[in-house]
Amino acid sequence: MTDAIVIAMGIAQAHLAPALPLAPLVFASLMLINAVFFHILPFVRERGRFSPGLVTAALLFFPAGIAVWWKAANSASLDWHTAALAVAGGAALMAYPIVMLNLRRRPYFQQV
Repeated sequence: MTDAIVIAMGIAQAHLAPALPLAPLVFASLMLINAVFFHILPFVRERGRFSPGLVTAALLFFPAGIAVWWKAANSASLDWHTAALAVAGGAALMAYPIVMLNLRRRPYFQQV
């Protein structure tokens, strides 16, 4: 389900890029944060134990995320404010499912 949402979000941000240049940068930030903190760092921390998304992170997320940031940096649409918003937005999108998974364990959400 999460993967389907990410794919739909990627398609939507691509269509929004001309009107809202921040959208692709937020999505690229999400991809890079996911690759580094949820696939590369666990692989390094576990001393080479394979992480399921490691190949996807290395072959898809890094090149695509870096390409979007590179394109934005070479255009007139990137400034420090936009970059900070993009990273914060990507981090918030990455944190959302983690927060929701932790909240479901709270007594309020336990429906018996």
